[in-house]
Amino acid sequence: MNDRHAPEPRVVTCRGTADFLAALPELAGFTASDSLFIVLFSGKRTGPALRVDLPASEEPRQAAEFLDFVSRAIRRLGAVTGASSAPAIVVSSSVGFAESGGPPWRRLARRLERRLERDGVRPRELCCIAPDGWISYLDPAAPRGGRPLREIAESPVALEARVRGAAVPELGDLGGVPEPDPARAAAVATALGNWPPIDPPDAERVPPPRSASGLPPRQSSSPGARDPEARDREAWDRRARGPEGRDPEARDPEHAWIPETAEVCRALMSDGDGLSPEMTARLIRRAAHPPSWLFLVLGLMMRPEFPGELAREMGPAGFAGIAIDLDADPTAPPVPGWSIRRLLRGICPEFDEHGRLLKLRAALAARIAETPEPLRPGMFALSAWVWWICGSQTASARQVEMALEIDPEHELALMVGRLTATPVFTRWIVEDSAEAVRHAA
Repeated sequence: MNDRHAPEPRVVTCRGTADFLAALPELAGFTASDSLFIVLFSGKRTGPALRVDLPASEEPRQAAEFLDFVSRAIRRLGAVTGASSAPAIVVSSSVGFAESGGPPWRRLARRLERRLERDGVRPRELCCIAPDGWISYLDPAAPRGGRPLREIAESPVALEARVRGAAVPELGDLGGVPEPDPARAAAVATALGNWPPIDPPDAERVPPPRSASGLPPRQSSSPGARDPEARDREAWDRRARGPEGRDPEARDPEHAWIPETAEVCRALMSDGDGLSPEMTARLIRRAAHPPSWLFLVLGLMMRPEFPGELAREMGPAGFAGIAIDLDADPTAPPVPGWSIRRLLRGICPEFDEHGRLLKLRAALAARIAETPEPLRPGMFALSAWVWWICGSQTASARQVEMALEIDPEHELALMVGRLTATPVFTRWIVEDSAEAVRHAA
């Protein structure tokens, strides 16, 4: 799906390492210390940027594990994304030149350079920025005490960013929620009050019956079929639709959430920053309802109409009763069937159109700010998934934590926390090394 609302990419010309270091925060989307940044290139244009935690020390065993991961990351991520040129690599150190007695992480940088040369990769840059200076490890004439940081601050790239008023957050600040506009928040609350309850209270819920597959059994097409499972299924459907039996403006009272979810997804993708209070209320409702939460995710990944088409083909009842997570307890025997987590775990690593979703991060943060607190966990779960699929595991984890602070037993938030505990790109990089996973962020 082409995003005709996406802005044209801004071209930044870097004439040296100082310019590149000035551009790095905007390339990565944040700043972070104690990190290794890898920026891939296609020709002269930048491609994906990856941040990895630096190892705890330069001790050989820890460094070897780290170098293995970085080597795999560059080769596999380059193959998946089509980035074909040599990468630029930056060590962002919280330890300065003075404290290190020279360039920080120098031994690790040298070992990394040798490892990449064995892989047939010659980095276009391998440099370091610290609190008291910067250096290119590839420059044999670089001063031992580093070059002054003012060379970065005074570069044309940095000056242009200041003129634009560009503000780049720290890694730890990603995933935050702004202060809401009081008038907007009140309008959203009013719009939410115009619909029946999103789901019946837990005490009144009738759990949908499940077959061995984990999905609710389909009702018999025979008019005379009135088995207990069918009666329970009908009771669950009636209660899930609320006391009035249907949503306002519903075209299909039986499964009104399906077309509504497509409308919400379409509006969010086309103008997430400009959602009306009424559409924001619909988004909140759909994010609070596990089946439509899944449909929002599938619609964002594919196209808004796709989940509804799938439901018509497979039967809406199967999706209405889908389990959230059949693997929540890793010590329990495997349960056959499928769940939201199993579905997303299978398809998310194959998703490669992350650029379409980047703009949703700020839009969803603004909508969360307008959401009444009890209904925020579902919105946080949706936003955390967006941050994760776009490559920021740290921001995703922060939003899961905020959801669980409101409701420690929120099933969607707990599921997203388990799903996003592994970086989405890990499957691209290495499928057989659990040790490598802990380095990625």
